[in-house]
Amino acid sequence: MKLYKSLKLILFRLVVLTTLILLAAFAALAEDGKYSKNQEAENLMREGESYFSQGEFEDALAAYQKALKLDPNIYEAALFSGDTYVQTGSYDEAEVWYQKAIAINPLRETAYRSWATPLMEQERYDEARDRLVEAYVVEPYSRFPVDGLIHWAQVTNTGILHPTINIPEIKYDEKGKAVVNINPLAEDGSTAWTVYATTREAWRKDKFAKAFPKEKTYRHSLSEETEALRGVVKAFKEKKAKSANEQLSLLSKLNDEGYLESFILLAMPDAGLARDHAEYLKQNRDKLRQYVLKYVIKK
Repeated sequence: MKLYKSLKLILFRLVVLTTLILLAAFAALAEDGKYSKNQEAENLMREGESYFSQGEFEDALAAYQKALKLDPNIYEAALFSGDTYVQTGSYDEAEVWYQKAIAINPLRETAYRSWATPLMEQERYDEARDRLVEAYVVEPYSRFPVDGLIHWAQVTNTGILHPTINIPEIKYDEKGKAVVNINPLAEDGSTAWTVYATTREAWRKDKFAKAFPKEKTYRHSLSEETEALRGVVKAFKEKKAKSANEQLSLLSKLNDEGYLESFILLAMPDAGLARDHAEYLKQNRDKLRQYVLKYVIKK
């Protein structure tokens, strides 16, 4: 039986994380609740919604596409046009409109995921996978693309599992020093994890404030986690253990191949790390994508 536990664990974490991230988005939506500042375009979008809900798909399409002509930045006008074509079985036309939605905003996951739906129905599973991976990469902290990947994996009988690397929990002794519970006599290189604790402690004390002077309070950051794990990899390699720890060997491989940040952002979600995702995505979208295809989807 294929394993999905790591993505399911991430889904559990996302119950809290998504709430934190989406509160701001919902608040912004509540301020105007509109698709467009162009009132005529806004009215057409509402008309389109009404027609769609009544199954009057031709009228819905006409409304959405008129709205898009009036305001070319309405993501939902293109997205809903694609959805409407799916309802009528016109999959080629749907693809055109999903592509238009992506062109308007390539950093929203919905059009990629919606595009996967007709591909799945046509059993074009590799193409559907690529759309779902793209949705996951751009919005990994929304449960919807995660659900989409899990559904694809179940239909195709494919395993999906992030690399298993059990990072020791950091605790603090009576003097406030960060420590991790490891066997000091271990001969597999796992004593390298002591570097993780000392690096994280340094970031809490003063490195975060220096690295992020505009942020008033400490948070867990991608820079911190990357430095801590990279330090562990360096110490592990220097130890030249008799029997190399399997998880640390995997961590070293991720680092050497340039996927360490991708692993951190996608497999270790928390509210602090999530704040660094958008900036990393700008320059490293392909790395995130390739990490998922190489290390998460088990062919």
